[in-house]
Amino acid sequence: MDELIARLPPTTRSAGEARGFVTEALRSWSVRPDLIADIVLATSELVTNAIEHGQSEVTVDLRLSDGRVLLRVTDGGPGTPVALTADARSPRSRGLTIVEALSRDWGWQLAPEGKVVWAEFTFKPANVASKSIL
Repeated sequence: MDELIARLPPTTRSAGEARGFVTEALRSWSVRPDLIADIVLATSELVTNAIEHGQSEVTVDLRLSDGRVLLRVTDGGPGTPVALTADARSPRSRGLTIVEALSRDWGWQLAPEGKVVWAEFTFKPANVASKSIL
């Protein structure tokens, strides 16, 4: 198993720093660009939620193991993450719905001092050609 961890302060700049961290990690693991884009978007949503609701240091934990990429975002905030159905005109409340759409699975669990929200993705190496049906 490969694992990389970043600890970020609860500031608005942290979502961008998390995106950069995850992009570089996934590239180093030869993940396909389309999957990198999905995981980076999920990272942005989870870290933004952690900053907004957790109000504490945010930990981004990225793991590659057994044909999957696991993204875990930990914050110190209380509460239960819920994927809301957003009004079509609302600019907010789509984060977990986006994560749910992009990932193979997602969920959350309590941590000693807060919670962990995670998303799992099927690993697709960049150097493996797709089979053609033509």
